[in-house]
Amino acid sequence: TDNIKTYGESLAQVLALVGARPVPDSLGRVNKVELIPLEELGRPRIDVVCNCSGVFRDLFINQMNLLDRAIKMAAEADEPVEQNYVRKHALEQAEEFNISLREASTRVFSNAAGSYSANVGLAIENGSNIDEQQLQEQFTSRKGFALSSNSPGVLK
Repeated sequence: TDNIKTYGESLAQVLALVGARPVPDSLGRVNKVELIPLEELGRPRIDVVCNCSGVFRDLFINQMNLLDRAIKMAAEADEPVEQNYVRKHALEQAEEFNISLREASTRVFSNAAGSYSANVGLAIENGSNIDEQQLQEQFTSRKGFALSSNSPGVLK
């Protein structure tokens, strides 16, 4: 995956947008993340959605958990919503769907275990007479499995 070629650049970009940073342990391994204080960050936290490939899911499930933790930390941070769009949108979604803030802050998705593609491109290439709505449904049904660091390794 591109994550291997770029030494985790895409992960760093997501963390930077959310306003979080990796926290290495004494051996240099990253198993935790922390929020960068807004004063240090100097800008609002940006809301993100991560749609990971099946290969990425299989190879980097721990990194997906780190991204989920960072996003949930941002959503739960006691900060003004005009400086934290992750929190702003998660609060809105929690109210709209009558779910917890933690659940509403889910932003990391992939295929179900054992699945590796949405097959949207294949449907288009085959010239199937599929309309846009059907393609949207195919994509969301195949790529709409949420990862939650509350249940490591489980996609729902």
